Amino acid sequence: MARILPQMKSSIPPIQWRVSPTGRLLLLSVLVGIVGGLGAQVFIWMLDLAHEWLLVGITGYSPPGIPSEGGHPEERIGRLGLWLIPLATTLGGLVSGWIVFRFAPEAEGHGTDSAVRAFHHQDGAIRARVPIIKALTSAITIGSGGSAGREGPGAQISAGFGSVLAQWTGLPPDERRLLMLAGVAAGLSAMFRSPLGAAVLAVEILYSSMDFEARALLYTMIAAVIGYAVNGAFVGYEPIFDVDPGLRFHGGTELAWYGLLGILTGVAAAGLPWVFYKAQVLFRRLPGPRVLQPALGGFLVGVLGLALPQILGGGYGWMQRAINGELTLGLLLLLALAKPLAMSLTVSSGGSGGVFAPSLYVGTCLGAALATAVNQLFPDVGLSVEAFAVVGMASLFSGAARTPMATMFMVVEMTGGYGLMVPAMLAVTLSFLVQSRMTRNAEYPSLYEAQVSHHGDSPVHYEEYVHKVVDLIHAGEARMPKEATPVRLEELLLMGTSIPVEGTGRSIVLVEVREGAPAAGIRLRERPLGSGISILNILRDGVVVVPGPDVAVQEGDRLIALLTADAYDHASESLELMGPTS
Repeated sequence: MARILPQMKSSIPPIQWRVSPTGRLLLLSVLVGIVGGLGAQVFIWMLDLAHEWLLVGITGYSPPGIPSEGGHPEERIGRLGLWLIPLATTLGGLVSGWIVFRFAPEAEGHGTDSAVRAFHHQDGAIRARVPIIKALTSAITIGSGGSAGREGPGAQISAGFGSVLAQWTGLPPDERRLLMLAGVAAGLSAMFRSPLGAAVLAVEILYSSMDFEARALLYTMIAAVIGYAVNGAFVGYEPIFDVDPGLRFHGGTELAWYGLLGILTGVAAAGLPWVFYKAQVLFRRLPGPRVLQPALGGFLVGVLGLALPQILGGGYGWMQRAINGELTLGLLLLLALAKPLAMSLTVSSGGSGGVFAPSLYVGTCLGAALATAVNQLFPDVGLSVEAFAVVGMASLFSGAARTPMATMFMVVEMTGGYGLMVPAMLAVTLSFLVQSRMTRNAEYPSLYEAQVSHHGDSPVHYEEYVHKVVDLIHAGEARMPKEATPVRLEELLLMGTSIPVEGTGRSIVLVEVREGAPAAGIRLRERPLGSGISILNILRDGVVVVPGPDVAVQEGDRLIALLTADAYDHASESLELMGPTS
């Protein structure tokens, strides 16, 4: 978990700020919000241009659009039918893959995950070229028919600007991280006209267990509002999807069906990350240059599109048609299965685009399919396909991304379905719980690989954690400097310094996990060393590993631990003391 920081240099001298950190971050968040709103418009223009040149220009095919963006409601098929679709998707993958791997390899895949990784492991540092490359390649990928969403590039444009702006103005790393999150919120808010949901998503998506980066919320809210306002000046402020504003649920009996929807989408959300990352593993095992893999993914998506053109592109028009109840039950179920595969072929191969919109697509189809099936089996029930499509949209992504609060707000804002808040609360909660339970020991528990479970699992908060440990030491009578670092602490313990914590009967010591130890390979949540040992940090091959619940101890690990003599005796088969106990 060592941090790898990009080398970012600038000839611009840093600004000498005369305001408080809060004041300057608020000011810069406004600027980031403006760029987020303008960036969304530039990206959509690029996307429309790529769509006209590649998918429409080569194949003559155009999927249905959404009314709020001036799209036509019906799909259009050219005189040659669908046969040239694989050519367009392959060309898009080839061009975008070459650009990404030639100029900015970190821009491959879905951009929001890159921002999460930058927060945890790069002090919020994003190279200035990445947002430009991400916007260009995502427009080409999606515009040619690649099955991906536009939220990743939208978020990364303004997140990258926030990161670079923080560097130019001489902000420290902790403030750079916050300004980058403000950029994520601004881009998402402008792209989806969802200021509240975007502000919450930016602070919730970092963690997979209902943890939040609450200190950033003030700045994400400001940036999201500004991004929404700037974007709205160009396209208006109506929700993206056209939904009956009077839509609402009708009592407790109907809530039971929404509960079932939450369970079903939770199960689907557990499988979605597995499909996505297994496809990524398969692509990376293929022989040959990686630069060609997005072209292969594009070709396979194009072949799938010959049978199901509904899976091409972002799919917003087809989502609107599902909300309108215009798709049959069989087609809805087929699309719910095919869209994850198409998304994985596009993005897991190295193509550029987001996973938010495809996930909403799957949830919309499942929600509409459940209501349609119930109405066919039990005509007297009379469920609203429109309402279930909207709630399904929210509940699936809340589980797959582990972001129930933000997703609920975003979908309500994107559809204007405020009367569905109560059933949405039920469905997203159940989806989150089911998905979390089903993936608790999974290799790929979430769509966002860079997420960590809790604050304590993030290197960002490690120094804060260490200072709390030092404060604990100072609560006793141990004499230890405040500026102690984890490595310095190890040196002191190796010298034979055992640090008693008065009033607890425990001491801080350094121990090593023995070769062949029974505890090796067992996750800390299972307490492999017993309940009387608290591990403060793990030193592994010169790298500090945060002792989160999903971390497993390994042979040769050095543990700085808080324990009693009895606890050490119980764990003596696994541990070897590196210094005296007291």
